[in-house]
Amino acid sequence: MTTLKHISFDLDGTLINSFGNMKIAWQGATEALHINCGFSEYRRYVGLPFPKIMEMLGLKNYTTELSEEYFTRTRALAGNIPEIPGAKDLVKLCRDEGYKVSIITSKPRKNSEDIVEKMGFQVDELICGDDFTKGKPDPYAGFLVCKKLGVTPAETLYVGDMVFDFQFALNAGMQFVYFDDNGANRMPSNMVNHCDRIHTLPELAARLA
Repeated sequence: MTTLKHISFDLDGTLINSFGNMKIAWQGATEALHINCGFSEYRRYVGLPFPKIMEMLGLKNYTTELSEEYFTRTRALAGNIPEIPGAKDLVKLCRDEGYKVSIITSKPRKNSEDIVEKMGFQVDELICGDDFTKGKPDPYAGFLVCKKLGVTPAETLYVGDMVFDFQFALNAGMQFVYFDDNGANRMPSNMVNHCDRIHTLPELAARLA
């Protein structure tokens, strides 16, 4: 097995529980623009680049306006986002054990940097939606972060909570661990049976210590 040198994390649903704030922001943004699209529909595609989500929802023509409304509202709520239990300790442990640590998210940088700073996540690289034109499951962001950190994808473990995270890791040639948050996160059974899984973040911490 290839030596592990780098641990990379998804942000939403993996390190932070931001879905409550997302719901408030999405409902406010769609109401302001008189768009009829519930949060449950949007939630299905979280993890993909925002323009791709808009395309999937049939809202491509509203991408610019809805992006501005939505991300302005999520930034205003950023101070109220709780961490997933054990997230900060896990990130610190990874660094203490000598691993390179990164976060890859589809969020815009001005949203992501604020959250990462407020949560106290100390990482070597933060790759955001502004850094690439093709988001998950395209492997570009994975190649980018590995190049920046001087590691290979095979030396990288990606931790995520969505099917798009699994596909992304496979496409990039990374190792992968699926975080199911004690069953709160769901992945198709034909896929989840073929990936490593943890129920809590402390489980991964115990493996790495």
